[in-house]
Amino acid sequence: MKKAILSLLILCAAIVPNVSFAKGAPLFFQTGDELFEIEGAPQLEEGYSVGYACQHVGLFGADIWTWDCEIMAVNVEEFSAGNLDPEFKAEMEEKFSLSDRSRNPWNHYGVFGMALLLIGGAAVKLRSK
Repeated sequence: MKKAILSLLILCAAIVPNVSFAKGAPLFFQTGDELFEIEGAPQLEEGYSVGYACQHVGLFGADIWTWDCEIMAVNVEEFSAGNLDPEFKAEMEEKFSLSDRSRNPWNHYGVFGMALLLIGGAAVKLRSK
C-alpha cells in the first residue's frame, strides 16, 4: 500500500503542469501571485488581455485558496499584470465575474482529489488494523 501511495504521489507530481521551481528544485507548495485569463475577454496590446490577478496558496499546482483578486490587464506567458483605465475596469467588472476565470481542472479541483486520497488512505489503514 505504501508503494501504491508513493507511486500515486510521484505520478501527480509528474503531471502537474505548473509546479514552481526555485534554483532548479521543484516546490510542491506555492504561495504568492497567480494570473488568470478570462475566456472571451478583450485582447489588449502587446499580448495582454483582461484577466484576474490573485494571491494564492497551492499544493502540487492545485489551488487551496485564492484571495485578493482584482481585474487587471494580464499577460500569462510573461507573468505580468498592469492596471486598467478606471472606466474600462468598471465596465469589465460588470461584464465578467471571478467565476469566469480560465482554470484547468487540476488547478480548480485538485485539492479535493488530494483530500479524497488522504481520507481514503487513512480509511484503508484503519480498516487493515
